[in-house]
Amino acid sequence: MDGMTFMKGLVGGDPVGGVYYFCGEDPYSLDKGVRAVLARTNPDLRDMNTTILRAPAPADIQAAAETMPFFDALRVVVVQEFDADTANALEGYIKSVPETTALLFVRPGKPPLANPLYKAIANMDRAVSFNPLTNTELNTFLQKRAKSNGIVLDESAANRMIAFLGSDLGALENTLLMLGAYVGFGNRVTIKAVNACVTPPSEAKVFDIMNDLWAGQKRDGMRALSVLVNDPSENAMGLATMFSRNVRSVLNVKQLLLRGKTEAQIAQTLGMKPYPVQKAAASAKKRNYAQLVKMMDAFIAIEWKQKQGLSKAEDSLMLACQENF
Repeated sequence: MDGMTFMKGLVGGDPVGGVYYFCGEDPYSLDKGVRAVLARTNPDLRDMNTTILRAPAPADIQAAAETMPFFDALRVVVVQEFDADTANALEGYIKSVPETTALLFVRPGKPPLANPLYKAIANMDRAVSFNPLTNTELNTFLQKRAKSNGIVLDESAANRMIAFLGSDLGALENTLLMLGAYVGFGNRVTIKAVNACVTPPSEAKVFDIMNDLWAGQKRDGMRALSVLVNDPSENAMGLATMFSRNVRSVLNVKQLLLRGKTEAQIAQTLGMKPYPVQKAAASAKKRNYAQLVKMMDAFIAIEWKQKQGLSKAEDSLMLACQENF
């Protein structure tokens, strides 16, 4: 079950009780899911009906789960930092967890599909994955948070925030509140405000430069690249790696296009989202395969040249872009 489905069920009044396995790569949503279950307890009695266990023994977990709630309908037991032995020892117990207890096994990261405890809980449809949202879902999240805080947020500004900050919901919400204070109550948060207040990460800067270079806007791209490589806060080798990764994606897409694959098939094969595949395909169609291989070799050689003392990474990166775009 995905986290959004679980949260919608809670909002809709679904009963809570028994065992759950919470995991996922979005720590904000994972924490929000735990807090949503805790919110089902009486706030005046919550401290007495909440148990947080870190690296517990199996017997401690079972004892906490078997304890009746104190003058409330629900007790919540949150288990964190548990090891494989603890998880395996409880595989046979989970179906016996009383419905007066919500026993939450919480582990950040991808679902441990091979773990016996996870598999047993998943078979009960009680495993919940809190994963990063899509761009559409992120935009919806920002608009809801903006509305609840009296902030007028342009959709284009929301998209720019997502481009700069990614799917980190905590960072997005904090930045939204900062932007709301910056523009003042009742005023719109625009792209201009985002650009003024939010420093884009290196990945976003590289993405914009590569967009210009692939689109044939070489003068603009090289000018922006010159500013970037001379920024003391940037690392030229790190930048070269990001440029190389971009070219590699285009080359991989080119290979699959030559095999007659559609963009949808390419996205599935490479595990990429549709939009980056669409961008990479447009770039791939502007070069033949040999040109892309030559370009890839030029970016890979940047690290080798610096290690051999033949050229600084900054100079090699500028030269690779100048010669290949």
